[in-house]
Amino acid sequence: MNFIELLKSTLSNAKDRKIDNKQKLANESLLQRDALLDAIAQSALKLLETPDWHKEIHDLLRLLGQATNASHAYLFENRMDENLELVTSQKYEWVGPGQSAEIDNPDFQNVPIMEKGMSDWVSMVSNGKPFYNSTKIFKPEWADMLSRHEIKTLLDVPIFVDGNWWGVIGFDDCVREMAWSQAEVSAMQAAAGLLGAAIKRQLADEALRASEDKFQTIFHQTFVPMVIGRMSDRIILDANEAFCNLTDYSLEEVIDQSARQFSLWGNYEEYEQHKELLTQQGYIREFKAKYRKKSGQIGVALLSAANIKIKSESCLLYTLYDITKSEDLLNELQDKNSELERFTYTVSHDLKAPLITLGGFAGLLERDILSGNADKAKQDMKRIKEAIQKMEQLLNELLELSRIGRMVNDPENVPFNEIAEEAVRSVEGQLNKNQTKVQIEADLPVVCVDRIRIVEAVQNMVDNASKFMGGQTNPEIKIGATHQNGEQVFFVKDNGVGIEPIYHERIFGLFNKLDAKTEGTGIGLALVKRIIEFHGGRIWVESELGNGAAFYFTLGTAQTKMRVI
Repeated sequence: MNFIELLKSTLSNAKDRKIDNKQKLANESLLQRDALLDAIAQSALKLLETPDWHKEIHDLLRLLGQATNASHAYLFENRMDENLELVTSQKYEWVGPGQSAEIDNPDFQNVPIMEKGMSDWVSMVSNGKPFYNSTKIFKPEWADMLSRHEIKTLLDVPIFVDGNWWGVIGFDDCVREMAWSQAEVSAMQAAAGLLGAAIKRQLADEALRASEDKFQTIFHQTFVPMVIGRMSDRIILDANEAFCNLTDYSLEEVIDQSARQFSLWGNYEEYEQHKELLTQQGYIREFKAKYRKKSGQIGVALLSAANIKIKSESCLLYTLYDITKSEDLLNELQDKNSELERFTYTVSHDLKAPLITLGGFAGLLERDILSGNADKAKQDMKRIKEAIQKMEQLLNELLELSRIGRMVNDPENVPFNEIAEEAVRSVEGQLNKNQTKVQIEADLPVVCVDRIRIVEAVQNMVDNASKFMGGQTNPEIKIGATHQNGEQVFFVKDNGVGIEPIYHERIFGLFNKLDAKTEGTGIGLALVKRIIEFHGGRIWVESELGNGAAFYFTLGTAQTKMRVI
């Protein structure tokens, strides 16, 4: 082979080798790109499946670091320091073969973002652009730290969460300069986007869990009764302790039930009204409704309802504000106002009668004195005195009635037998006059009461009974106690004329005398009622015309506090 042919052969071989090298480089590039794409695909799958991205970040950095032949792969997170300056710290790291780890290096912790020599880097990544460059462009101040001397090329891709710069995922190469292609840079941007989405999702999940935990804490710890019911069928999903305390139902008794199933609603019409309001408005605010406790006792509450989501299901959050005591006091106030109106009218009428009598007989007295008719004058004086006595009695009893609830004697434990005996002694003259026998049961219970007031109440009932014996030849009054529905009930019974049912409520009103011819002012039973209510009890009568009357009353318990009425 001559020289020319040898030269041609050499050149041809060199050309073939060059083509082979290019092909080899192209193949290597394709393999590296495929490895990188595979790493990103695996990372995407892991980030989508995991509820906690922290658990997958090590594998993510390893996959990406190996695919790019990096020396280090790392994650930096930004935060505000105590001086409210933005700093960044390395949180995670993967280290390539032959490289030293820097995760514990203080040079990479709490690094000020505006560190000298890093202005170009900050300008790029803070605006969402990847930084891919040789460290030669950095100013000398940046390379003063020994830990940075080996780094030749950086590839840092910013991570944004909800539009805010969260940190960077980065790679360095301590062997080559400008080691990564534009395709690899774009792939890394995709990886940063996936990581940012995973971080955002986890932050949202954590915020949701924190919100749910806070709601559950408030729901179960508040003193306001609350219930969560499903919108579709009103089935109760949860109730707090305050609700159970209010209604006396246990949590197990109300869960998976509707309010109607355990008869919580005290009024069906109110239930229908509340449903209609919910349909029209989608919510309820302070709807006054009656509710029924497990015992059957009826209360009153202000009901509010708001739409909430529980695990993507539409539900209603009900809150109840118990106003039973307020309603009772309001009703009592209305009753007192009505009583005051009747009182004002009746007083003006009943006090006017003796005054008219006084005026009339004073005129007659003057005439009879002038005419010298001494007998007529004496009769006039007698009628005037009777009118004065009636007015005095009326005023005294009104004064006594007004004192109840304002002048309180200390409560004391006293056998009810003693109260009954003292009351009977105080009206003994009236009883003897009518030849009325009184029987007091033995061993009556001890009560904790204002003794003077209760003696006065029993005395009025005994005196009242003795007045209405009619033509009874063997008038009798019985004082005792019995149990009704687990409650101690006292009674004063007689075998007199009885009371028609239509008057059973009226007789406890002021000045309500069923027989105008009888003695008294008509205040006695009103006085009794007020004394009994003052002791936290109640009074009622059971009677029919011609069959006697039985007055029943309770006195609460020894722990019942007397109240002003």
